[in-house]
Amino acid sequence: MEKENSPEQGEKPTVLTQIEQLLHEFQLEDVSLFDHHPVLRIQVSDAQFALALQLRETLVERIKPFGYRFIAIDLDEL
Repeated sequence: MEKENSPEQGEKPTVLTQIEQLLHEFQLEDVSLFDHHPVLRIQVSDAQFALALQLRETLVERIKPFGYRFIAIDLDEL
């Protein structure tokens, strides 16, 4: 899973790292995260797109407390 920034060893996990862990809990593995605050863009592989849509309400509910106003699923391929 790609993300725009990653924590240095020993640092407190970044928001994107925490969201990455959350997505992992829901079996969303092949995704990339992009922080366009206040928008979080989640680029999803074709294979995981249907699952991401099924989880839409739950993901929005769990990600918004991290400070994002909008959570977008990117329709472009990885």
